[in-house]
Amino acid sequence: MLWLGLVGLVVACGGAETAVPAQNESFNGNLYFVLQEPRRQALMRYDMAANSVTPLFEVPVNAWLSHMATSPDGSQIAMTYAPSPGENEIQFGYSSLYLLLADGRSQPRLLMERTAEQEVFFNPTWSPDGAWLYYSHVTPLDEATFTFVMHLERLELATGTVEVLAENGIWPRVSPDGRFLTYVDIDRDSLAAALVVAEADGRNPTVLVPRSRFVTLDSPFFSADGAWLYFSAVAEQTSSATWWERLLGIEVAAAHNLPSTWWRVPVSGGEPEPLTTEARVGQYGALSPDGRSFAFSSQSGIFVMQPDGSEVQLLLEQAASDSLSWTP
Repeated sequence: MLWLGLVGLVVACGGAETAVPAQNESFNGNLYFVLQEPRRQALMRYDMAANSVTPLFEVPVNAWLSHMATSPDGSQIAMTYAPSPGENEIQFGYSSLYLLLADGRSQPRLLMERTAEQEVFFNPTWSPDGAWLYYSHVTPLDEATFTFVMHLERLELATGTVEVLAENGIWPRVSPDGRFLTYVDIDRDSLAAALVVAEADGRNPTVLVPRSRFVTLDSPFFSADGAWLYFSAVAEQTSSATWWERLLGIEVAAAHNLPSTWWRVPVSGGEPEPLTTEARVGQYGALSPDGRSFAFSSQSGIFVMQPDGSEVQLLLEQAASDSLSWTP
């Protein structure tokens, strides 16, 4: 998240493995998440078979890790990251795009650097073949007046080619077969959010959930067979302050601070249906490698459930919002 007035995070050091309570042994693979604690932020890996959590990257004092996504083969992690601006300087969360090896023995490597002070990269995600990185990108028009343009883009890693796919698009995710893209389209005037599906290169966008349906929505992703889109949504206003007002001065709809629940809608079109009833803040979902379950992170912990919304189980009681990856 890019929060207004974000000041330095004091980070605890060390890389020791931390044991967690025993969980459902039917779940396997690795969950990657960003731990969010009052005095610590860290990129973590939860080995579900070994039932242990390992820090991979401790975010330095006054730095900020906004979002991350693990590559399909689990070898590296894309991060939108803002290094410390210096001692006693304010951390505004103006982030660049980095890559980090997932072995826990390296430091982030700069992939795409900001060219303006108020420029921001956020919401990275990979194509299933690992060839493309999708992300949202804010570029200032006039830094004095905080005017900007926001685009959904993708980067071809082999060539460095950047393609602009949509204007005002955030929260991109690609279908498991690599053919389709989903994202949230933000209206610049009303700030309302619509759920869109398009071809992987952004062509032929179709609105599946109109802006009038929810207060806001975010974090969409495809089911394993590509037939459904899951997303987190706020069905009714639960706060006198809008989620937009809680963001940094650059008006980036990178996250909201309202409790939301999980929904799904057919990719072919239809009425959204609710999956969960308990609302949580900062939800972000990830399919299991076999496509039979999905996990989601939130400020109240990391959970796993069945694709129909049943059998919700708490995996970790650790605040970990807005990013989650599940690899073999």
